[in-house]
Amino acid sequence: MFKIEDNYLTVDKHLILKNIMESNSFPWYFNKGKSKPLDKIFDYQFVHIFYADNTINSDYFNRLDSLIQKLKPLSLIRIKANCNPISNKLIKFDKHPDQSFKCKAAIYYLNDNDGYTMIGDNKVESKANRIVFFDAPTKHYGTNSTNCNNRMVINFNYF
Repeated sequence: MFKIEDNYLTVDKHLILKNIMESNSFPWYFNKGKSKPLDKIFDYQFVHIFYADNTINSDYFNRLDSLIQKLKPLSLIRIKANCNPISNKLIKFDKHPDQSFKCKAAIYYLNDNDGYTMIGDNKVESKANRIVFFDAPTKHYGTNSTNCNNRMVINFNYF
């Protein structure tokens, strides 16, 4: 399964979510290594775990209502936002699966930038209000950006 959908949310719902996550009060947490801790100097990101281990981990979880309602998951596994800061060079992070078991994955893009996600042989450009659906065990990788302050996505794993 692989599907891209643009203009996933209404413009106003997308902008509300984007503005919240770009605000100086949204809590981002430093994570050394994108998929596993490495000694590469630029292999880091800031993350926000909305949901994991059958637990809501964020005071901002309810801000995802419009996305979750549209996804219509039977059950959530994990919802995690990633923020990759700008650098002078586009950095390809390590390939990884989101899960080792059969379930669904979706990546929702919050902002336009020159970064992208490679899912198998499919290159998905970072475009605000775009979502891509794929199978969570599929190896993929993301990049940072070079033409804006950061690249922000929300990653969903669900049944």
